[in-house]
Amino acid sequence: MSREHNPIARLITQIQQKWINDIADYPEIQLIRWLIKPDQKRLYKGFLKLESSEHGSLPCIPVVLLTPFNDIDKHSRSLVNDWIESFKNDKDIQKAIANNDFAFDWDVELYENKLKDSENDDVLLLEMLESFQKAIPDNELPLVLSLFPNAVQREKDYKKWLDRLVSIGFPKHVKIMLFDDVNARDFDDVMEKYSTISKSLSVPLDLDGAINKLATMGNPNDPEVKFRSCLIEMGNSVSKNDLSRLHKWGNKGLEVTKVTGNKSTYATAHVVYAGYLFNFKEFEMVDNLLQKGMALAKQGLLGGDKICEPIIVQNYGLQASSKQLQKQKNEAVTLFCKQADAAIQYNLGAQALSAWWLAYSVIKKKDKAKYELIVVKAYHYGTSLPKDVLKATCMNFISADCYTIHENKRDLKTCEDIDIFMRELDGVTWRENIEEKRKEMEKRKLTLLNWF
Repeated sequence: MSREHNPIARLITQIQQKWINDIADYPEIQLIRWLIKPDQKRLYKGFLKLESSEHGSLPCIPVVLLTPFNDIDKHSRSLVNDWIESFKNDKDIQKAIANNDFAFDWDVELYENKLKDSENDDVLLLEMLESFQKAIPDNELPLVLSLFPNAVQREKDYKKWLDRLVSIGFPKHVKIMLFDDVNARDFDDVMEKYSTISKSLSVPLDLDGAINKLATMGNPNDPEVKFRSCLIEMGNSVSKNDLSRLHKWGNKGLEVTKVTGNKSTYATAHVVYAGYLFNFKEFEMVDNLLQKGMALAKQGLLGGDKICEPIIVQNYGLQASSKQLQKQKNEAVTLFCKQADAAIQYNLGAQALSAWWLAYSVIKKKDKAKYELIVVKAYHYGTSLPKDVLKATCMNFISADCYTIHENKRDLKTCEDIDIFMRELDGVTWRENIEEKRKEMEKRKLTLLNWF
């Protein structure tokens, strides 16, 4: 599909044009904040991915780091380390340098050594950025460090870290790009404090419209295109609080996918329809659709369709949520645990942790023994997963609950082991971070079902 006819690509073009109009000709602007809606994150990540490739069109060199923010005193060090690792692992750059395809003389080993002995990681980060920018063949081209952390443990500390970094002063031709929730505007104070070098950007983007156009492009007689149209109409039905309209498009989605003979697609139609019915508390029909969808997915898996694996995991979770909302707690816990088992079987470990967390949260006040059993099981499984995977999961909540269980039993050795593990994962203030998140959940009246 050509870029001109791709509605998502046209939105990215709008973002690019905003930068060109508001930033490109203003070298004094070194701190750039995009104000975005939460549902636009994937779009902006797509923009960053495009600009980091040979297809980018901005008059600058953007380098994207997704480094999670865990500790205010270690974040700059983590960024330097991730920058070095990304540079060394970029096969295209290393091949081009080895072949002398372009003049780029940057001493990565120098900064590896400096990192070992660094006394001020903030200064080192800025020094490294300046050194890298000067090594670019066109050394008048700005280098833009684009910060899009996968996770932020403490928003207040993240803002303090940014303030501290900016206060040092940016080198010439070095900029920082960051992203802020347009509703929360966490970085307003920093932007105002450094108003002479900062600028906030926002673009009115019709993302829903673009997605709808993209979803319905293609042959209108194609079952896949027909089903995407049904998905859009089911979503519109919920927005309009129209149950009869939802039934119309839900049943049409089932009809369209049935004729394909594809079990995974037909199972997905059942799951999606059931998911939308949660909004109307139609639990009898929800349960019926999910049971039929589960049977279809298992049949598809037996036939060799691996796409059915995540469908089965999702289906168990929705069945459990339905039972939980119907106050059938024991059934909900059993289904959440089945979801965890299926996730492990299909190598979806992060989802297993979420399922166990939901399971023991449901049973906590009703069955202490079962609660503790699930918590401990979840914790021990979590410690077997890679740390970069754990950073984007609920492992911190699980660890805190496991710590409390062993603390109440005066098992200080196990508490110490948990603390050591979590300090490496989430910093020395990991327990304080969890308490702050719990308070935030209560303040916003968030439920476990929508936290992740």
